[in-house]
Amino acid sequence: MTFQAAIQQDSYPMPYPKDKDMEIARNLMVDDQLRPSEITNLSLLSVMRELPRECCVMPDQQSAAYADMTLPLGQGRVLPQPLLTARLVQAVMPVEKARVLVVGAATGYTAALFSALGANVTALESNTRLAEQGQHFCLQEALNVSWVIAPLSEGAASTAPYDVIYFNGAILRFPAFCAAQLGTSGTMAVVMAAPNRLAEAFVAMREPGSASSFIVTNLFETQLPLLPDLSTPVTFEF
Repeated sequence: MTFQAAIQQDSYPMPYPKDKDMEIARNLMVDDQLRPSEITNLSLLSVMRELPRECCVMPDQQSAAYADMTLPLGQGRVLPQPLLTARLVQAVMPVEKARVLVVGAATGYTAALFSALGANVTALESNTRLAEQGQHFCLQEALNVSWVIAPLSEGAASTAPYDVIYFNGAILRFPAFCAAQLGTSGTMAVVMAAPNRLAEAFVAMREPGSASSFIVTNLFETQLPLLPDLSTPVTFEF
């Protein structure tokens, strides 16, 4: 089931109220967490100063929206910490009009972030409650995001191929759809979990001449819960 994040003018939702304290917290997040940690892309920093992350968390978590932590969204899902998101997005920084698939888009923060950076974004989500919140958020902040409500293991073939596939949570192996839906020169942003050790964040690109092998560049170790539907997918060589 696919939804385009756009509605009629006469039913447009009321804009989110502006909160000066949240604006201050947003700027502190950028200046105290991101910039000292080698987040240097000015466009990314500018967008993260503006995008209201507090609208993408549960109501009882809004006061912690800009803290240096991953926040629970319920049912085992999370909004990753700001620095983790910034580091992965910076690693696959899309060019203007790039096609981006966000797998596990949840409440829409990362999808809106890519959209504000000029990408054409497909947000894939299997949890209808989170997708509803994410669609509402994108109606306010990123009208050109398209939402696909489907199992995460299927990807979103209707708008493939993608220049960037971004996994908004940890996975155990590459899902099968990556081989078919990643563009020839596309890049994936991945957090790969493994037993008894920290997960590894990396970017992956196709190996030249191969349809199913990927070249991996490791970035950093981290912790992030697994995405649903992706616990036992087909794996590829890398």
